[in-house]
Amino acid sequence: MASYDWIDLDSDGGYDRLRQTLDPEFGPERIVPHLEEQLTTAAKGVLVEHGYVDKDYRSTFYNFYAKKGRLYQPDCVRLHFFDETVRYDEVSANIVCHDHRPCDHYFGYIVLRPTLVATLGRSLLSPDIRKGARGSAIQSVHFANLLGHRLPVWGFPSMAQHVDIAVCAHVSCWAILRYYSETFSQHREYLIHDITKLAAPFDPGGLLPSLGFSVLEAERVFQAAGCFPLLVGRPEPSSSASDLAFFSQLLAYLESGFPLFVEIESKAHAVVVVGHNWKQPAESPPALASHGWTQVETLMTIDDNLLPYATVPLDSTGTTSASPGYTADLFTSFIVALPEKICYPADAIEVYSRTLKGVLERARRPNQEALELQRYFITTIARLREHAREHQTFLGDNLVDLIMHLDTAQFVWIIEYGSVAQWNEKKVAARAIVDATASPRDLEPIWLLHDEEVAHVFDRSSAETNNPMSIALDRGGGPLPRIELNLRPVVPSRTGTDDSAATSARGGDQ
Repeated sequence: MASYDWIDLDSDGGYDRLRQTLDPEFGPERIVPHLEEQLTTAAKGVLVEHGYVDKDYRSTFYNFYAKKGRLYQPDCVRLHFFDETVRYDEVSANIVCHDHRPCDHYFGYIVLRPTLVATLGRSLLSPDIRKGARGSAIQSVHFANLLGHRLPVWGFPSMAQHVDIAVCAHVSCWAILRYYSETFSQHREYLIHDITKLAAPFDPGGLLPSLGFSVLEAERVFQAAGCFPLLVGRPEPSSSASDLAFFSQLLAYLESGFPLFVEIESKAHAVVVVGHNWKQPAESPPALASHGWTQVETLMTIDDNLLPYATVPLDSTGTTSASPGYTADLFTSFIVALPEKICYPADAIEVYSRTLKGVLERARRPNQEALELQRYFITTIARLREHAREHQTFLGDNLVDLIMHLDTAQFVWIIEYGSVAQWNEKKVAARAIVDATASPRDLEPIWLLHDEEVAHVFDRSSAETNNPMSIALDRGGGPLPRIELNLRPVVPSRTGTDDSAATSARGGDQ
């Protein structure tokens, strides 16, 4: 039977009372200190929901824990985090707040499993209450049903490994596939026990899941789940050029909104990269390195050993006492689980972007700013048109009209070029729209190339190269707004959820 306890975290000893409220089988002596150390003080209260039925834990309970000699309980505990305006009314069994909108004051939940060790289960927390989280992250809206309220929270799914039935690689695959199923209707939901079965051509049981699996088996998981995984390895021996090529691809897919399964071979560990933070202000890139990766300060990961949204420095010079024990320069490979219709890879777009940059530079006047930086990412033509409509005043009517009438595929690569000064102002000087369904052998995979003044429209109906149609833009010159569509900013000072955006998205928690 469900029951509830309210803990005021803002009062003295709040976390101690939370620890005392939880039964020992939920591991409060290990979990509660992590919460106190890694959550910000924006989380003022927690509602403890006892007797919660968690679908992911139940999948492992029925298939694994119920078969063991020790008696494991079938139900979990769920902790819901709120800001200072919310309280629990025991008389009415209701969560109440001054504006009668608890949905605007909710920071998400974590599930605790009754497994004694590794008890942190399925969780959906807002990155806005994670200490150290900054920049932007891949997020989608999820919903928790609590006491008759449907509470939205933006974030990325996470959990700790079980140690016995699932380890870090299982959890990383699960987190990515759960994000896909919550965000895109064509993806089915996979429970954590389903992942253990997808990793092998037979049903593994007993000891096998705890032995983990390789990055190639992770690739198999995504393929079996209906994705089209691309495995990108870091060349050995590495060099500054090969490292830049590897991390440029990583950033391109990350900025496209694809969470990345990352292997850290030296640590025998796997994590999910879900976000990044730009350097402030931007720096002049090294010679022969114009990619936006040179402007990344830190990455953000979902790590099964920590609460979500761990801040990962690029190398040892950026480590702090709060760093997770590894740096980005230890990454050895990553998997991006792509949709079927994306055929033009990031390494090909890097080569093609340099060709286009040469075309643009030859056409620029001496008084125009140099194209010092470039970035590229995938989006849909529908999202691009939304951006164009939203920024029509800055783009100009005829450029927006061109974008609205382009006969493109569903997925496109966007390449943006600009100076360091423009980057600091979130502006660009030029942009290309390239077919993400093209073959790397296509001579001309581009639909549109434009700077501040002129647009060049390409006819891709012929196999032959052609002279594009050039159109003078009516926008009056000046830099263009940078497109940032796929990652959501982390706002540590936030005290509520953007409910207008949340209610427009598809929820998943039942």
